[in-house]
Formats: sequence, structure tokens, C-alpha cells
Amino acid sequence: MDEHSLSLPQPPPAKRIRLDDDDTLADEDEGPGDAARPETFFDCYNMGDRKTAGYLGFSNTSELHVCSVSWPLLRATAAIHPIAHKLNKELALGLIRDAPRSATSAFILESWSLLDSDGKGLSNLRKAEHLAIVLINLKSDLARMVAASDNTNQLQHAHDCQKFRTVYPSHLCPPQISYPVKSPLLAPSDGEDFLESYNRCFSLLRHMRNILKSSVYDTRYNTDKFKSGQYVDEKHKPAWMRAQGSGAPPITQPQHGLDSPPQSRRPSAVDKTHKPWIPTHPRGLSKSPTSQYALGSASQPGPAAVKEREPSVNYQFSLSAIHSIEINPSYEPPPISRSFAILWDHTIEPDYLKPGLKRAMDRAKATGAHLPSKLQKLKKDPRDMNRETLFYEQIRAQFECRALGIDLGKLLLQYNSSTFGESILVTQNLEDEAWPDTQAALADSDNDKFVFRVGFFALNNDDDD
Repeated sequence: MDEHSLSLPQPPPAKRIRLDDDDTLADEDEGPGDAARPETFFDCYNMGDRKTAGYLGFSNTSELHVCSVSWPLLRATAAIHPIAHKLNKELALGLIRDAPRSATSAFILESWSLLDSDGKGLSNLRKAEHLAIVLINLKSDLARMVAASDNTNQLQHAHDCQKFRTVYPSHLCPPQISYPVKSPLLAPSDGEDFLESYNRCFSLLRHMRNILKSSVYDTRYNTDKFKSGQYVDEKHKPAWMRAQGSGAPPITQPQHGLDSPPQSRRPSAVDKTHKPWIPTHPRGLSKSPTSQYALGSASQPGPAAVKEREPSVNYQFSLSAIHSIEINPSYEPPPISRSFAILWDHTIEPDYLKPGLKRAMDRAKATGAHLPSKLQKLKKDPRDMNRETLFYEQIRAQFECRALGIDLGKLLLQYNSSTFGESILVTQNLEDEAWPDTQAALADSDNDKFVFRVGFFALNNDDDD
């Protein structure tokens, strides 16, 4: 090679596309990511499915394939559509690192926002803020999927399939999958930074993005064959995640710093024989104590919530878009905190029923019966009621229908929905809606300000004129 050729820029080697049966073994020098350098977190790009599955904590590639089309991933994949051409992991993880958090769960800053356009021409920072929001939401949604009942997950899956088809009309939603679905690791193991969980969410999301851009998605999910796969051996896992005795680095005594997860936190769920890889030096994490929370309709936590602390039993659990949570295997997180109003709405009562209602109320006043408030807060969560009749009985009890001699007439559900961008007012007649569909609307994070408008009628009474 002559001197002139040495001075010429050399083209980079061509990228190699790896298929399911083309897996490389894990690098012995691999270690958990360093929060101070987000680029050091494990990168599954252009790797085979078994190595990707091993990093995510799956024991078989079928678990990767099924989780990729669970409702949290369908929702997140639709959400990244404006920035799908450019997913800047390093910037997004840096934003999550510097955001306020509780234990290992980050909060979305008020200054961040999702993009309305395709994102082209906007700064990398704006697109990274969009991605950071999606990753925080995805971790939260995966946690909710783990905690929710199979029936609730099926309802949410059907709902998010519709959103997915709207954003990706050329791709069909895959066949209905069965829940429960195994989630990737959502809590860091000893020796891992809390950002490792978000990097796993990114890896799973980018895997879904990549197969959508190729023919793999339509080929894989055209039949039920995606539900069978290949076993993930220890050699396909990153070095620090392998079971002790299988070529993992030697275990050293952990030195827990401010951001190192304490031993009391959830252990790795890779398998029962898993022994954590422990770094010899704890990593620091920069914090932003002046950052603002953005919790949507949820109540905002006090300043003390910014400080690192151990998770308590009573978690604040958000359906999706606001913040993620810490999963503790000893306790099941409560449902999303939402309130539902009930309004006695005389405008939906037919005129011919109003005289009877007036007589019933006059009798109640004469006997000294307690008259309920016309606007109340529903005391029980309708999303937890497996039968519609339980919901009706709750309304009857709160409005003291038995004592007043009245019963339910017309019942409407009214709420604001931003499913398609701009917020619109939706009104549904519950007589025309299946109860599971109503519950899905109540659970959707795009909906809020729920009011049940109810009309009553008087029961027959011999004292009536």
C-alpha cells in the first residue's frame, strides 16, 4: 500500500444483518452501562434475537416475539412514529438520568412534550425529549401489564391494536395473543444502574421498530409460529447476567453508592440461579433538584419525592403517560388513581316521569329521609367491577334509591378524549355499550374528566294519585 493510499479515508465496513439463526456469543468484556456515559449501555442493534432476548431477561426467543406485540409495545411503537427515523438513545437516557425520580422510576419534566409533526427538521434534543417520554411510559405500561388481570390486558390490547392500525395502516395487528405475557426486566439487578431498565425498554422498542421497517414483521406475525422460538442459553446473555459458574466474571462484594440499588430491592428475574455481576466502583449520577414534575391529571408529588428513597408499599400507579413505577414482588400495585363523578341530571329524564319523581321526593322530605347530593364522587372504582350490575348497585346505594322509592333510568358516560390529537367531548349511552368496552374507555390514558350522568324514575306507590 503506497503512501498516498494511506492518506485516503477508508470506507466503513458494510453492516451485517443478523437473522434469528445468526447469533453471536456474548462478549466476555461486557458490563452494565455507566450512567455518566449513556453510550456504554448494552446495544442490541444488529444482533440476533437470542442475544437480544438474553439481555431483556427472556429464556426463549418466543417470549421476545410475543412481548413485542403486547399492548404496551403496540402503544409505544405508535407513539414513536414521528421520530422513528431517528432514535437517539444516548440523549434520551441522559434526559432520564437527570430527571427527578423516586427510587428507580423517573418522572417526566413539564418542559418535555411529544411532537405533533414527523419530527424532521427539529433539533435532536426535541426528538430525544419525545423518546424519553415514550420510554418512561413504556416502563410504566409494562409494569401495569404485569400487575393487571388477563381480562384487563385483553381489553387494553384490543384498544391499542386500533391505534396501531391507525398509525401503521400497511401492517395488520398480529393475531390476538394470550395474557399473561412475560415482561422484560423492569428493575435493575445489583450492580446495574437504574437506567439499565430504560435501556432494556429502548432495546425492545427499537427491535419492534426495526422489524417493522423490514419484511420480518409481516412474515413473522402472519401465522402463530411466532409463539415458538429458540432457547436462550447462558452463552447468549451478556457476561454480567450469566449464572455463576457459566463463564461470568468473579463476584465481588458490592459497594453501594448513592445510585447503586440496595440489596433489598428486587433481584434479577432471569432465573433462580442468576448471580449478579457486581462492579468494584459505584457510579455517580447527576441530579437536577430544581426540575419540575409533569404529572398530567395526577396530583403532583412534593419536593421530597425528588430524593432517592426506598419504594414503599403504597405505590402511585399511573396507567401510562405520566410516570413509571417500581415493581416489588411482595405487593401488587394498586390501580391508576382516578376519580369518577356521578351527576343526577334532570335534563335526561323524560317529562312524563317528572311528576312521579316530584311526589317521591316530597314524601321523602315529609318523612325526614336524607336527600343525597346531586353531584357525588363514585366511591368504588368501576374498572374493578366484573359485572355491570355491581356498578348499578353502587349508584343506587349512593343515591339512596331504596329510601327514596326511586330507581335508575337513563345512564350516560361523558368524558374528554384526546385519542386522535385534539381533545373532544364524548358522550356514550351505557345501554348501547358492552361493559368491557366501557371499562376500556375508563382505563385509557387518553381519556379524562369522567362524569356519569344519571336520570331516575319513581317506583310505583299506592299512595300516588
